[in-house]
Amino acid sequence: MKISTNAAAKVSYKIHINDSDGELIEFADQQNPRLLIFGNNSLIPGFETHMAGLGDGDDFKFSLDPNESFGNYRNELLVDVPKSAFYIDGVLKEDLLYLGNEISMLDNNENVVSGRVIEINPDIVKMDFNHKFAGNGLFVTGTVHHVRMVTQEDLAPAGGCGSGCGCSSKSEPASCGTGHSHENAYEDDCPSCGNPSELRGKGHGNCGCG
Repeated sequence: MKISTNAAAKVSYKIHINDSDGELIEFADQQNPRLLIFGNNSLIPGFETHMAGLGDGDDFKFSLDPNESFGNYRNELLVDVPKSAFYIDGVLKEDLLYLGNEISMLDNNENVVSGRVIEINPDIVKMDFNHKFAGNGLFVTGTVHHVRMVTQEDLAPAGGCGSGCGCSSKSEPASCGTGHSHENAYEDDCPSCGNPSELRGKGHGNCGCG
């Protein structure tokens, strides 16, 4: 069977920023290949097009430009969020407010988006909702180990971080004046790959949660 829509493939791979000499941001080795699901919008778009037609044992190598990966950097995704939005039950969640922290929120369409704290002022927290690799290309190499049809179990992860690894956050959303709601940081280890809470969503571990 070849990779196509509604296929599931066990794959080992390495993903570098821009080229083979760039930062290694994610990998799955041959001892712990990752299961990728094609055709359900869970993958970076470029993976769908560049891996179509590959079968068991095939190696692959391709480059993705920003439009095929995490998009171009957009200044309109820099948002001033009222500091009052970070109060829960009347208490400011100061443990969330430090430079570089990524906070999960809901946009106006109830989609989960992640923003980084880039500036803290007395009344406003400036957040960057661009993906942290926005504006960069990717260089991908790897091997397809096995391709099969997707099962219902594949499509029903325990879910939470968007990678299908089963990460979930225990959160109590707080409302905010910008159409977003906030979620607390992860508290537990990822139940699938074992990532400790401080690495949840960082692209480490066998499940590649990110």
